[in-house]
Amino acid sequence: MNLLVTGRGTSGSWCIRGQQLGEAIGATVQANASRLSGFDLGIVVKRAPADLLHRLRVAKLPLVYDVVDGWPQPVGNVEWQRSQCMDWLRRQVRDIQPVGLVAATRAMAEDCREFELPVLALPHHPRPGQRQNPIRERVQKVGYEGAPHYLGHWRDTIERECKTRGWEFVINPASLDAVDIVLAVRDCRGYPAKRWKSNVKLANAQGSGTPCIADHEEAYEETAAGGEVWVSEPDDVGAAYESLTSQEARAKASRQLQAGTLSLERIAAEYQAWLQTLNF
Repeated sequence: MNLLVTGRGTSGSWCIRGQQLGEAIGATVQANASRLSGFDLGIVVKRAPADLLHRLRVAKLPLVYDVVDGWPQPVGNVEWQRSQCMDWLRRQVRDIQPVGLVAATRAMAEDCREFELPVLALPHHPRPGQRQNPIRERVQKVGYEGAPHYLGHWRDTIERECKTRGWEFVINPASLDAVDIVLAVRDCRGYPAKRWKSNVKLANAQGSGTPCIADHEEAYEETAAGGEVWVSEPDDVGAAYESLTSQEARAKASRQLQAGTLSLERIAAEYQAWLQTLNF
């Protein structure tokens, strides 16, 4: 099957679900694609400009829609409840007219059932080419990957608990092997942030074997490997740090995380098998 993967192509999730995953399934990957002939199926990732959707309609190319995190942000993550999420998704489905949907979590896939289309719940794979965490004798740095403003009310406690222990807190470290613990938390109580957001922060921790402290988001719970330390609120951070202070505890967590890694090859194989089942 000759596949085209396209979309606006300007986000981090495009790099993961468009470029990396598209190449792994043998697709032609082209942001805002202009050449549409010769393909059996197109995959629209996250968002598609109006002119791209028009070209796709004219070409009469059957489409799969990979929703990822295409809703308006940050307002959706902070304020939206289920009804607003579903209204947005209904508009996307109406405009794209897909023959199938790809969801980032099983919770999102369940919400997609109302469209009576084939739905695949496909988690994110880890960032390719990561170095493995060396698990140092002592904790020196705690890291966070992502936009700093999403830490919200977590940040003061995170930094204070680090300072108490003489640790450094680093936002967007050059690589996860440069930190001893990574945080997968955010101050977002909107429905899509808790139910639809991807597992990418945890996936990268698993892929690099970096001990991880995670909030109770659906994506993290669905893809948990057993080595995660869970927190529900900032007051839990101190105890979470203590549980990972020893090298032995971090080494054990690292082994468990690595054992549960969902590799790019595994995710791609699952995707390809599902695409072959579609009727269009």
